[in-house]
Amino acid sequence: MPEGGADHAFALPGHHASEEILAHSRFGIARQRFVDAVLALYEGDAFLIRLTVEAARQVVFGMIVRLDAGSDPDDPVTWPTLGLLKRQMAQFGLSSPRRIESLAALLVHNGFLESVPSQRDRRQRMLRPTAKMLSADRDWLVANYLPLQVMFPDPGYDGVMQRDPAFHRALCRVAMSFFGHGAQILGGNPDIMLFLQRDAGTLVLFRLAQLSGVPDGRDVELDYKQTAARFGVSRTHVQKIVQDAAAAGLVTAHGRLVGLTPRLWRALDRFIAESMSGNDMLFNLARRQREMSARATA
Repeated sequence: MPEGGADHAFALPGHHASEEILAHSRFGIARQRFVDAVLALYEGDAFLIRLTVEAARQVVFGMIVRLDAGSDPDDPVTWPTLGLLKRQMAQFGLSSPRRIESLAALLVHNGFLESVPSQRDRRQRMLRPTAKMLSADRDWLVANYLPLQVMFPDPGYDGVMQRDPAFHRALCRVAMSFFGHGAQILGGNPDIMLFLQRDAGTLVLFRLAQLSGVPDGRDVELDYKQTAARFGVSRTHVQKIVQDAAAAGLVTAHGRLVGLTPRLWRALDRFIAESMSGNDMLFNLARRQREMSARATA
């Protein structure tokens, strides 16, 4: 899933373009590994699914971690307050300010987030990710970087794949400048947004892709009851996702037999490739900045 882009005063590092990724001989394998990893990440954790697997909640979750990493104690403009979170979320157009407040409160209530007074200005409250939230974000990054690791293992993505806390913070810090690109990726893929905007919609889509394996046009049997139980939603909810996707021309549906159309396969592949390209750029930028810092202090 996308981390984020914008206009920058500094030169961006070389990275794999989405067209290169789509044309790679191992893209199909990488896609399947990514789908499997995301489904495994949420296997049996209905609460985490409800908390994060919907576009607005997922973006809020990730943005809080990145705002914290990019904050400067000497610059109040960067302090990770609820107000800054709302302003950054506005560019995505995914959620209202009131809903963002509710999501932040839910994260606090469930031990993912702390709201603490600023040591510089007690009137301001900082949103601080807990160890639980940082760990969940690192797990999510591992799933997102796995397809890159499959396709480009040399030199690879050890900083992410080994869940290095220092590299994680560096990666989150550079992502601060790229929120706009993430919004562009989401906004530029309306067919995928039909799923991302629904509770567990991404997981339903990925389950269909997992069952299909390859885009060969065949139907697969989707057990609505089992899928609903696996992802912590109702059977009616899963059926409604499939029905709406069929009405939009994204799947064919005949009872339990569901097929992804070529249009949806193209949209899914494009979304994955664009996200991979953005993630590769952020990784290279974080690595370059860490190397520059190391040289400066040597």
